[in-house]
Amino acid sequence: MPSYLRHLLLWVGCVCLLSDTEVSGQGRQAATAAVPDQRLPDDRPPLDLQRLQASGLTVYRSRHLILVSDAPAEQCRGLPELADQFFRALQQQLGPLATDAAGTEFQVTGYLMDARERFQDAGVLPDGDFVIRHGRHRGYQFWMANQPSDYYRRHLLLHEYVHCYLMCEYGLRDIPPLWYTEGIAEVLATHRQEPLEFGILPDQLNGFEGWGRITELRKRPAEQRAEDAEGLLLSDVLNPQSRIFLSDLRYAQAWGLVWLLRNHPELQRPFAGLSRVRSRAQFDAVTAGITPAQLQRLAIVWQLMLDSWDEGFDVERSFPPLSPQWQAWSELSPAKQEVEVLADRGWQPGGVWFSDAVRLGLTATGRCVVQPAQGNRVRVWESEPAGITIDYAQGRPLGELQVLLVQREPHSLPQRVSVGPGSELSVPAGSELWLRINDFEGQRKGNSGGYRVQLQQADRP
Repeated sequence: MPSYLRHLLLWVGCVCLLSDTEVSGQGRQAATAAVPDQRLPDDRPPLDLQRLQASGLTVYRSRHLILVSDAPAEQCRGLPELADQFFRALQQQLGPLATDAAGTEFQVTGYLMDARERFQDAGVLPDGDFVIRHGRHRGYQFWMANQPSDYYRRHLLLHEYVHCYLMCEYGLRDIPPLWYTEGIAEVLATHRQEPLEFGILPDQLNGFEGWGRITELRKRPAEQRAEDAEGLLLSDVLNPQSRIFLSDLRYAQAWGLVWLLRNHPELQRPFAGLSRVRSRAQFDAVTAGITPAQLQRLAIVWQLMLDSWDEGFDVERSFPPLSPQWQAWSELSPAKQEVEVLADRGWQPGGVWFSDAVRLGLTATGRCVVQPAQGNRVRVWESEPAGITIDYAQGRPLGELQVLLVQREPHSLPQRVSVGPGSELSVPAGSELWLRINDFEGQRKGNSGGYRVQLQQADRP
């Protein structure tokens, strides 16, 4: 078995990791652990309202959230009601919670802090050096730093709320892997207000200030050298070296992986059970049927997605297929192939993979429409393989023919190459050939036409 695949398989058996959550010293529950009959007792201490008020803190209440804050009232008033609506969505997305012994409704207390010292004076911060990078939860409580944007303040509150929801039955015993617990919180907290929806993919930058998960994922591959690819390959996302999340990139990766598993049409079914996972035993049971072949293809799709995520990503047109048909280039006689590349799809398999390094020549012909007439704009933008400079996506002309060389045993980042009407490529051994017509991944609907690309082996490198 390839070494990278052994690392991937560790995601089923890896040690539980620490993040903003804290892990107790208790051992792993048996793999057959059932859903508990009752959730854990409510561990919140009673609030001393007079002391809170004396420290400059105000209390806002709803059915499923008590919010204590020193932030301006206009930043706080709507948050408890939002949490109530979120609670109902979590019941549908993650399954209902067990009841508690007292028969009370699920409710958490959140502390939204502008000045941490006020909360220390009020006695509502845990003892000791309680580090809070952005937000942190413990039992039925969470603490979060106030955020400069309205959107990210709501998002962070919902993120911590998910942790409280998922941990109230088993606590911090035997939790699922870090990438999943942080990823599912990120996915479900991503929301829009009108109409109110949770677990969405933002369709624009405006209105989601401070979130930046797609920006984080997209900028790193472009900046990162292949030899420094650690943390971007799937094996590193599943098994990070650090035992805590210290960077926005880690949260972006966790969001991206969970979002991919929940939305890719070929991944939804094998990973469907993850939505009801609460403990590591349940996680192991759900993922026990995932095959090495599925993990290998997931690692390849992950590399393609690093070059695909966009606000408004078109889930019908832009997902790379998980298991296309491939032929070994060395088995083609003569070593020549023709491939059709469509403008209304994202990364498309070239149908060939290369067991040995080769020098490959590509020649492209044809025309496509990359920006159909919309609204008041009646002009149709047509392109040939060189692309058109009326607009750019990822810094390259719309309509340009591009190639991505993806390694079957990933150890470095993919190489995206601008081909245009023709080019020669040095193809590393073990690579698959993927092609696309450059466009924003959220704007392919209505595109039409495509290019025919001839592949011809050139002189050996």
